[in-house]
Amino acid sequence: MAFTDYETEQLHKALLKETRRCAVTLGMKKTSVDQLTKAVGIAKGSFYKFYESKEMAFFAVLESIHSELYGVADQALRRNGGLPTSERAAEAVLAVCRRLSDTGDMAFIEHDAKLLLQRLPEGVKEEHYHDDETHIRQLLEKYDLMPRRGASLAAATVRGLILTVSHKEQIGELYPQVLEALVYGACRELFEYAERPQKCGFSKTCRLATSNR
Repeated sequence: MAFTDYETEQLHKALLKETRRCAVTLGMKKTSVDQLTKAVGIAKGSFYKFYESKEMAFFAVLESIHSELYGVADQALRRNGGLPTSERAAEAVLAVCRRLSDTGDMAFIEHDAKLLLQRLPEGVKEEHYHDDETHIRQLLEKYDLMPRRGASLAAATVRGLILTVSHKEQIGELYPQVLEALVYGACRELFEYAERPQKCGFSKTCRLATSNR
């Protein structure tokens, strides 16, 4: 059965959506092509019209997540252009962490991303994949943000802060406040916050962290 262009587009979107759902709930290793095609309502053979392999479908999910997170950070930086550099950066990191927390995508990134990249052809990775540091450097350059100890440390710090999303349950109900304290503190260190307390106006956590320095 041949699909129209519109039907093909809709099936592609549905397949990507289902793959992402499985990435978060089951993980890549426990998801089969049969499961994906059955959920979308297409024959198994039709799957390969969209993706060469199961891994390529999950790679599309990873790329989609990266693009969304880049967009979230970009929007936060643009929206908060009038803030001091460290607060502006903190708001971008918090926006990314909150998105990951809301979507559950962190489970896929933490448990499957490394294995997925190992299984991909080198040519695919070289042409399409850009790591977190590349995206972070792009944003720093775009908005002329200059970490005082270099972009590599800034990128590593952001990755570390994002990993706290995986420990939200262990931290408990105070996780949002803990996250804010960590992010604002790290961004003050990275972007040379003024030594004297500043009125940040974001939250009690931010004001408390500033006043207790």
